[in-house]
Amino acid sequence: MKLNFATMLTISRIAFIPLIVLFFVMSDGKYRDISAYIFLIALITDYFDGYVARNYNQTTAFGAFLDPIADKLLVVITIFLLARSLDSIIFILSSLIIISREFLVIAIRQRLAELKANVSLKVNNLGKIKTGFQMSALVFLLHSNIDFAYMNLHIFGILLLLIAAILTVLSFIYYVRNAWDDILG
Repeated sequence: MKLNFATMLTISRIAFIPLIVLFFVMSDGKYRDISAYIFLIALITDYFDGYVARNYNQTTAFGAFLDPIADKLLVVITIFLLARSLDSIIFILSSLIIISREFLVIAIRQRLAELKANVSLKVNNLGKIKTGFQMSALVFLLHSNIDFAYMNLHIFGILLLLIAAILTVLSFIYYVRNAWDDILG
């Protein structure tokens, strides 16, 4: 199979994950800001892989399969990474909601595939907004804990993650409502 540019961008997002981890933990977090910038670059590749795939006719079944996996790996591993330095019940609960939803969506997609149901679980606008809050929160939380414009970055990131968790529940309800009859088979 020949890889196109859009799929290579998706693969690069997965390849950035070890670098994010490395810079986050290296020298007791001395370089964690670099991990935030690498995470941001990974987010940019997420935007461009979709743009390139749609606008340059590079959509493939493999790319459609790999893209959400790359996103989930990036989010879940980053949350686990952050859990070692953030001692916040809001962070923990928000993270549990977000990670649980990721696994539940995988389970729903698996169930629908088993049933050969022709139900599409495409991202809706609420899911896109949720992703925006979630990814912004993770960028702020990966940074060193500093004050910026009279606001502590980690507190701001945790608040964004809480909003993302609420939107996560709402978007999950939307997915389940659209596929409920098919899920029950």
